[in-house]
Amino acid sequence: MRMATMAALCAAAISLAGCFEGPKGDKGDPGVAGPPGPAGPAGPQGPRGLDGPPGPAGKEGIPGPAGPSSPLYLKSAGSSACGATGCTSGCGIDEVIASATCLTADGQTLTPGIHAASLGQAWTATCPSPSNAMVLICARQAPP
Repeated sequence: MRMATMAALCAAAISLAGCFEGPKGDKGDPGVAGPPGPAGPAGPQGPRGLDGPPGPAGKEGIPGPAGPSSPLYLKSAGSSACGATGCTSGCGIDEVIASATCLTADGQTLTPGIHAASLGQAWTATCPSPSNAMVLICARQAPP
């Protein structure tokens, strides 16, 4: 039986002799790159950078259309329009007097007389003597 064991061990040794690695060889060339993988998720936003220099000035635009005129305007009568009897002034035919002030040379104010317009005439205001200036605020009437 020893002989059979010896024969079995020799057969096993011969059959296992090719299973062990020999010395390593040189490294081979790299292979061809594979296709790119899918994009990963976006990372967090980075900090704001420094502001750049200002750009050149743009061209001047064309002027816009005139805006609507104001329904109120100021009208003044100076010393050349006033005489020894005071001042008289008025607004346009389609306007009313919203306010009137009579002024004297020493800075006092006097009460004006305001006269409503008759059909086809304008509102008027009169300042008594010693007025030397008048300030009116005229307002356009809304169309009927």
